[in-house]
Amino acid sequence: MPSYALLVVCSAILMFPLYVTVVFSLHPLTEFLKEDAPSLWPSFWQWDNYFASGEGVSDTPVGRYLFNSFVVSAVITLAQLITATLSAYAFAFLKFPGRNVLFIVFLATMMVPLEVSIIPNFQTMQWLDAHFTEQAWLSWTQIRWIDGYPGLVAPFLATGFGTFLLRQYFMTIPRELLDAAEMDGYGHLRTLLYVVVPLGRGALATLAIFAFLQAWNQYLWPLLVTNDPNMRTVQIGIAAEAANISRINVAFAGTIMAFLPMLLLVVAFQRYLVRGLFGGSVKG
Repeated sequence: MPSYALLVVCSAILMFPLYVTVVFSLHPLTEFLKEDAPSLWPSFWQWDNYFASGEGVSDTPVGRYLFNSFVVSAVITLAQLITATLSAYAFAFLKFPGRNVLFIVFLATMMVPLEVSIIPNFQTMQWLDAHFTEQAWLSWTQIRWIDGYPGLVAPFLATGFGTFLLRQYFMTIPRELLDAAEMDGYGHLRTLLYVVVPLGRGALATLAIFAFLQAWNQYLWPLLVTNDPNMRTVQIGIAAEAANISRINVAFAGTIMAFLPMLLLVVAFQRYLVRGLFGGSVKG
C-alpha cells in the first residue's frame, strides 16, 4: 500500500498542471481580470471558449495551426523513419572501414543541443530562400524555405537517436535469418524490407511516436522561420493567442485542443512504446 500511495501522490503532482489548464479553459474572462488568482474550480462552465462563434477557439485559425503541425510532424516522422532505418541497417549488418568511428559521430550529434545549431540552420534557410525562391526563373520551381514547409522540416529529417535506437534493436535479430535471406538471393534492400523491417515494427513504432511528439511540440524553430500567420504551427499560434489578455481563456482552450492529439497517440500506441524501449535490451 505505501508504494501505491506514493504512486498516487506522484500522479497527482504530474496531473495538476493538466487539471489547472482544463479548469482555466472553462473560466469566463472575468475570472482572469480579478485581483485574486483564478479559482481552481470554475464558478461557471463556459464551454463557449471552445465552440462559440466570435468568442471561442472556433473563431481562431486553430484549425490551420493544427493542420500545419500535423503536416510538419508527419513529414519529419516519415523522413526520420526512412533515414534512421537505412543508417541503422548499415551500422548493424554492413562491415566497412570507419564504421565504429562514424557511429560514434552519430551518437555525438545527440549531445549537441538545438540552440547551438539553430543560428547556422537559420542562416542556411535564408540562403536557400534567397537562391531558390527570389531567384527562381519559373514559378513552379520556387520553394519557400522561410514561411514554408521545407524550412520547417529540413533540419529534422535525420536523427542520431533514431539511428541508435534501431541499430540496437536490429542487432538482436538472429544472424541466421539474414544468412537464409542471402541464400535465397536477397540483396541488402530486399533483406531490409522483407526481413528486418517486419521484425523491427516495435522499435519503428517507438521511433515514430517519439519523432511525432518532438516535432509537434517544437516552438523555437517554427518561431524563427515563420512570419506568415498562416504558416504558424499550433504551439506558435496558441502563444500568440495567449499574448492577448482579452483571449487568455481561449488560449487555454486551444492548449487543450493541441494536447489531445498527443494524448490519443500515446494511449493508442502505448504497448509499442514499451515493447520498443525494452525489446532491444535483451538479446536472444
